Amino acid sequence: MKYDVIIVGAGPAGSTAAYVLARGGSRVLLVDFKRKVGSPVQCAEFVPIQISYRFPEFFTEETVAQKIDDMVHLTPWGEVVRSESPGFMLRRDRFDHLIADLALKEGADLMLRTLFLGFEDGKIWLEHIDTRTRFPVEADLVIGADGPRSRTARITGDHTRTFLTTAQFTMPLRETLRDLIIYFRDYIPGGYGWVFPKGELANVGVGIDPDFGVNVMDVLRRFVKEVVADGFVEEKILSRTGGWIPAEGIKRPFRRKVLLVGDAGGFCHPITGGGIANAVLTGAMAGEAILEGSPEDYEEEAMDVFGETLTKAALKRVKYMKSWDDLEFIIPRTWIAFDEYWKEE
Repeated sequence: MKYDVIIVGAGPAGSTAAYVLARGGSRVLLVDFKRKVGSPVQCAEFVPIQISYRFPEFFTEETVAQKIDDMVHLTPWGEVVRSESPGFMLRRDRFDHLIADLALKEGADLMLRTLFLGFEDGKIWLEHIDTRTRFPVEADLVIGADGPRSRTARITGDHTRTFLTTAQFTMPLRETLRDLIIYFRDYIPGGYGWVFPKGELANVGVGIDPDFGVNVMDVLRRFVKEVVADGFVEEKILSRTGGWIPAEGIKRPFRRKVLLVGDAGGFCHPITGGGIANAVLTGAMAGEAILEGSPEDYEEEAMDVFGETLTKAALKRVKYMKSWDDLEFIIPRTWIAFDEYWKEE
């Protein structure tokens, strides 16, 4: 088995890289430990509209649940801050599946229930999870797209060690909603709560800093009581999920034979948690750099696009968000909708 590139992880980052590479004529193997691409969903599912200009073929009636207009922020001190935030709420499982399917149509191969084990004797070793069969594959490069707790990053050097944790319910909306609703509360330490509409439903969730020692499910249940009382959703849980958000910023994206994309490389906003668009873009950047014969150029481009933004957010998290007492001081300095966030320090 000989490929030009092996991609570990079939989420938006890995599948976009596979799509770009296969379309450009590379022999690509895409592997993922899951039984099905895109499931389970572990995010709030919003993407800004700009990413649809880059890959319009990813945004269809099947993959888009609804359009979003603004983001509305509800503060503990009574201020309501509205900011323009045009974009889409996705059906993430279908979104991920579509991108992977486009890659396969361009000639990429896909192996599910397959783990990346590492490098030995100049080969890349994989394992079929169900049969425990280990086997070698030859490839010139590996793209690590295996999420926040990336094995690819861990094997090859610096990796994310600090995470936020999230929990989310899907619940019926009481009325149609065109905006994203953000709650800042003292009982949601180091993070925020959200109500993100998806047609007749909404993703209702919280993200917290686990260093505060609170249970994320306890926080979510308290948050649900508040949003039910505020009239946004019915008191009915249809599904639940959760996950981890890298909270340290970018981890050296190019490592000789390995390129890290998406959450595996820390390309996720350490405060808002937004990462889908960054995953798609870094996957595309990595693929294009490889096609151009200069994979090392990927790091420079990725840092030019994301380095300043994500580093700024990571530093703000450390500077301001390790206490959670004076929220009227902390939140405007750590959330992008407030003028204070953008002031020089």
